[in-house]
Amino acid sequence: MAIEIKMPRLSQTTDEVKLLNWLVHEGDTVQKGDQICEVETDKVTMGVESFAGGTVLRLMAEPDTVVDAGTVIALLGEKGEPVPPAYEAGPEAKAAVEREASGVEVQAIDNEHGAAAPAEAAPPGIRATPGIRATKLVLNIARKRRIDLTKVRGTGPRGLITKKDLELHVMSVDRGGAQEERIALTPHQKAVARSLTQSKMEAPHYYLKADIGFDNLVRWREHHLRDDGSKISIDSFFVHAVSRALREMPLLNGHFRDDALVLHSGVHINVAIARNDELYAPVIRDADCMSIQEIDHTLRELVAKTEQGRLEPGDIIGGSFTVSNLGMYPVDEFSAIINPPQSGILAAGRMRRALTVDGDDAIRVRTLCTVTGSFDHRIVNGVQGARFLQRIKEILEGMETA
Repeated sequence: MAIEIKMPRLSQTTDEVKLLNWLVHEGDTVQKGDQICEVETDKVTMGVESFAGGTVLRLMAEPDTVVDAGTVIALLGEKGEPVPPAYEAGPEAKAAVEREASGVEVQAIDNEHGAAAPAEAAPPGIRATPGIRATKLVLNIARKRRIDLTKVRGTGPRGLITKKDLELHVMSVDRGGAQEERIALTPHQKAVARSLTQSKMEAPHYYLKADIGFDNLVRWREHHLRDDGSKISIDSFFVHAVSRALREMPLLNGHFRDDALVLHSGVHINVAIARNDELYAPVIRDADCMSIQEIDHTLRELVAKTEQGRLEPGDIIGGSFTVSNLGMYPVDEFSAIINPPQSGILAAGRMRRALTVDGDDAIRVRTLCTVTGSFDHRIVNGVQGARFLQRIKEILEGMETA
């Protein structure tokens, strides 16, 4: 008897995942616990395991499509077992329908004699929707992206709307003579958008900024190179300073929940990392117990996993504060949105050379970096935020080369 393999719920914030690719083929034998496909959730890319063993009879979802939790994605059974008719609408069957025009009209239409004919059952891969002939894939995409299929011209057999037709329609929507392209967000991008919108609406943000002298830090980097001769990442210094400051000011190492302050048991720092057009924030756990070199090594591993799309749920969740650095761009300063439910985020701009006036009225050229702290006023009042920045400034300016 065929066994349905359904997409599990892989995120606490959304039921949708993007199926990236299959790791098995129809006819393959899989064991319980084998990974059968890779998906992208709102947070990470991960493999999906089969909860049963058997022969893959049918793959029910196509790569590069969005799948809801609970959807049947594969069918397992005994070797040589026929696929039940209800499951014949796999990817190959859908493609065959489009190629061979084996379908019939979905809605009652005039037949060749001009008389109205009753609608027949939709063929495999085509969903019966009044007035629309399209594959289930196209209908699902249109539903999720709110596209009116009655305005899409089908070029497939007998007017069938294909995925290509849908893509061309989206790219050629003409409003007032201007062409627009609608790009669907990935599950991760949608989750980030929801999360930051919630943060901005619920957490009363306020912002404090400070200029930090980096001359000692610059010299420290030159004297403490990595094993390969390269310099330690600037991000590592910010994680070092933030984690030490949080250890000394534990009330900032928590979050607001149910009219109470919930403190974290450890100092875990998220670091914002961009991958293509998406933003991730993997976490360095117990950063306050690490040396700068250990922080840098961990951060390099997380950057590599991010760039390769191999972050796991444990690499993302559980952070207590976030660092975001745009110093590699011509950005002097910026204010970041707090990563909920944390109490704050430190945003760093580029290092720059500037004239400064010291306490003895001496004018000097120094290397400066402007940092901006965004704080949740429900947790961190202005004095606490100011002391936090002051401590970070002391730590970074006090770097010794010895």
